[in-house]
Amino acid sequence: MQAYGAPQADIDRVAEQIARAAKPQAGDRFPVHADNERTVAAFLALRTQWQYAGLAGQRTGLNYASVLSWLRERIRIPRQRRQVLAGIETMEKAVLAYDAEQRQKEGE
Repeated sequence: MQAYGAPQADIDRVAEQIARAAKPQAGDRFPVHADNERTVAAFLALRTQWQYAGLAGQRTGLNYASVLSWLRERIRIPRQRRQVLAGIETMEKAVLAYDAEQRQKEGE
């Protein structure tokens, strides 16, 4: 912005907005890129399909028989179904990694 001659007050205001946006708070909403809306919606719809194990009830992954059935019913085009499934798998891995991180913190 400086290179284009923006006033310092505007540069400071934008820097503040960026800093606030980088620190999401509990309950904050966040935008989802249009290319990912279908995948995020599917992941949220399938939140009841988590499998749990052990006395602590740790998540072990999604029930893929149910996930695949759900996807076949709602997404008719195979290529789109594969794209959504790949996104679901990515989000599942992120959730499981987060769960493992939380368990490790609790064990410390």
